[in-house]
Amino acid sequence: MSRKPVSVKELDDWLIDETDGEGDTTKSLVLRIALIGCDIKKRILKLSSDVMKTLLKSFDLELAYKYSQSCITNVAAIPPQSNEHQAYSFCYMPKLAAMWAHRRFDAESPTDRSYLTQGVIFLDESNMLFLSEVFRTPWSALLYESPMFPAFLLTLILSTQIHQGEEKVKLKIRASERCSSTQMPHQGYDKSVMSLFISLATEADRCAVKLGSLSRKSKMVEKALKFILKNISEQSGHGASPTSVSAEACQLLKSHVLLLEDRLEMQAVDIEYTLKRVQLQINIVSVFITSSLYRGRLTNIQKLAGIISRSDFQATLMLAESQHRDSLSMKTLAIVTMFFLPGSFVSALFSTSMFDWDSVSPSSNGIGVRPLPQFGLYWIITIPLTIITFMLFFMWLWVTKLRHDVQKKMGDKIKDSYFERISEEEKAELNLTQMARLRNDTGVTQ
Repeated sequence: MSRKPVSVKELDDWLIDETDGEGDTTKSLVLRIALIGCDIKKRILKLSSDVMKTLLKSFDLELAYKYSQSCITNVAAIPPQSNEHQAYSFCYMPKLAAMWAHRRFDAESPTDRSYLTQGVIFLDESNMLFLSEVFRTPWSALLYESPMFPAFLLTLILSTQIHQGEEKVKLKIRASERCSSTQMPHQGYDKSVMSLFISLATEADRCAVKLGSLSRKSKMVEKALKFILKNISEQSGHGASPTSVSAEACQLLKSHVLLLEDRLEMQAVDIEYTLKRVQLQINIVSVFITSSLYRGRLTNIQKLAGIISRSDFQATLMLAESQHRDSLSMKTLAIVTMFFLPGSFVSALFSTSMFDWDSVSPSSNGIGVRPLPQFGLYWIITIPLTIITFMLFFMWLWVTKLRHDVQKKMGDKIKDSYFERISEEEKAELNLTQMARLRNDTGVTQ
């Protein structure tokens, strides 16, 4: 196995070079793969169109290349041009694509070459480094005989990437779980804690997306492994035909594929378990963010309520002081009225024509004055009128109190009906919450 960069000037010599060494040490070419880099972000293929056409024509891959351009994720066998020639296509866009052709020859002697596999692989820089390491691995020469060896290598790349990607997700989710358990916001709203949990939520979402990509990649690996096993069974069924692959090569490749298949099953279980951890972490972080925002709003409401309470207290204090001043004024007015009212009443009574002032002698020392007969009429009219006035006043008070009681009863009825409706809605909401929790518990148990 040799690997070297080939320039445009050296391309023709590289394509016709199919032997190495001389005499008994002569080695024949059985596998030739052209690794072509590409820049996914810039969508640039690091190869000119003329060189691409030359490679495809030399490897008989024009039809396979056209087919691969219409695929996203697939592995397929291209309709053969002859019994000795078979082309294949492997697509996992946008990071990996390959097409190769396997040709078998009628060997006249045991030393003659009986097969040749040639192809091109388009891949990004990360896959380029990994595939280069894979090619340096001392594989058994029997594997090169099978046309499925390139598909096996590409599947091995994807399987390794699944393992590496899942390990990275596990490290991130462990760090997120550790951070969320130590920074749990038990108390009020904290901007630093909130920003931390927002970053944790973002990281958890990225992990979920990454696991989705790994799941898609595992589906591609599963499809490719089934395709390889199907092709191996078909090759084994051809028996000892000139174009068939040896039983040893089929058995060796099948053992490698079955090992990858078992590994893929465990990877699928591990991906599902890791995805549940990520979803649980997303739910926990979301609950923490919601509760922290609620605490922040509650704190702001409490502060606002405190400000309003202080303002109300100050207004109540000012009102009490004003009422105290008014009360003092009323007391002063009442004292003055009490001081002058008896004298005013007596003077008003004496100013009426109910007394015989003409019969009083100014020179007499007596202070008595004789009332007129009409003075009794004054009391006959005044006393009943006063009683009627007080009766009307007390009746007005009773009617006012009755109206107040009626309005209070109506208000109590409205309030009771409102709270009954609220309690019913809360009960319904509580029932829905309990049903949702029961459903979640049942789903977790299942």
